[in-house]
Amino acid sequence: MNLERSTILHFSTQIAITVSGFVATFVIARLLGSSSLGAYTVVVALVFWLSLPVTAIGEAVNKRVSEGKRRGEFLTAGFLLTVAGVLLVGVPLLLFDDLLNEYLGASLALLFVFLYASNAGFEWILSALKGQKRVAHSGGVQAIERVIRTATQVGLILLGWKVGGLVLGHALSLGIAALSGIVFFRVRPAVPSVEQFRSLLRYARYSWLGALKTRSFAWMDTIVLSFFVVDSLIGIYEVAWTLASVFALVSISIQRTLFPEVSELGVEEEYDRIRSFLREGVIFTGVFGIPGLFGAAILGSSILSMYRPEFTRGETILIVLIIARMAAAYGRQFMSVINAIDRPDVAFRINLLFVVSNMGLNVVLVWQFGWYGAAVATTVSAVLLLLTAYYSLDSLIGAPKVPVGEIGKQVLAATVMAAVIAPLNYYSPAGHHFTLGLVGFGAAIYAGLLYALSPYVRTKFRTVVPAVENL
Repeated sequence: MNLERSTILHFSTQIAITVSGFVATFVIARLLGSSSLGAYTVVVALVFWLSLPVTAIGEAVNKRVSEGKRRGEFLTAGFLLTVAGVLLVGVPLLLFDDLLNEYLGASLALLFVFLYASNAGFEWILSALKGQKRVAHSGGVQAIERVIRTATQVGLILLGWKVGGLVLGHALSLGIAALSGIVFFRVRPAVPSVEQFRSLLRYARYSWLGALKTRSFAWMDTIVLSFFVVDSLIGIYEVAWTLASVFALVSISIQRTLFPEVSELGVEEEYDRIRSFLREGVIFTGVFGIPGLFGAAILGSSILSMYRPEFTRGETILIVLIIARMAAAYGRQFMSVINAIDRPDVAFRINLLFVVSNMGLNVVLVWQFGWYGAAVATTVSAVLLLLTAYYSLDSLIGAPKVPVGEIGKQVLAATVMAAVIAPLNYYSPAGHHFTLGLVGFGAAIYAGLLYALSPYVRTKFRTVVPAVENL
């Protein structure tokens, strides 16, 4: 499967995930309000933080399986280490369930551990698929999980469940999707030796901080906010974060598709080809984020009001978080290459700097400025990650080629789009359907302008169309 086809397939699944997630968040916000959404967000944040050990093992499985040697042994070793990690964390949680329930504000300990175990199995399945270069299939499994989660959670809400129903629906969807992912395996598990366990743990001892970096970026603000602000503000913050994350879809698909390819090239030290792949990835990283930033500055309040009027308080938060997601998206491309060329030690130092800065900034800025401090802390940390990853990669394989011209064309197209949409938004009648119409019209203007301005985009589009037709 070529890179264009694999990326398109993965991106298509991410669209399904996003639409399903939007529906779920919208329904939860409309039916339960920002407070219940905030309480559920804290549960999910804690699960992901406690999943650091199994996530690190998953990263190691992805890397070692992608190298193409003893893949069956690495799959089995990774599974057994994942089970051990679940027991190591899950058993103490059940033994001290009173403390856990007190922190969560409800009797959710058993459901919490169920969600934790389901998430661990799901992460192992995704890592195994990515390592087998079944990136599109891993995206399909994620889409299956998100659709099942949305349907289950909405159904439980309608049956009268509240936060407990959200947690149960999430856990069930992860478990079902994890089982479905096994169907797409093309590597059979095999009995591992001690060396396979050691190899995974050697990689994981560095990659755990990468997992911590990911968790820190996605959930540190939520955890810190849970100590300083009410659940309703956390719920509004989560909606803004979810919307900001939409604009990172292309970047995620490119990064996950390129990793196994660059991993093989890294073994052969084909750095010129790696830089060529990376340049292409950087070009398309901002293709959604840049117009999304301009659009949010004009339509952000109207979009947030579609959830409930109370959510319009997050308009400024939304703009700041989009900037954070964009900086992190570019940084993620550089970090992915560093890991793919088997330099987890370098990634470890970068991630350590990010985690320390993110944690420190969140505590200080949230304490002083509330939820605005959380958004700023996340953004500053993302910019720091981008800069350190770029200069580190420069020292490893040479300076990455930053396509300044192509990025400039994206900015120009987005600027013209904003100039057209702003007066239309000012004079258009109030209403959600008008807002959605402006979003679609703005997207069409941006896409048309970018196609006209960039010969590179036109060439890539002509390459992509046959790939879509052959899906």
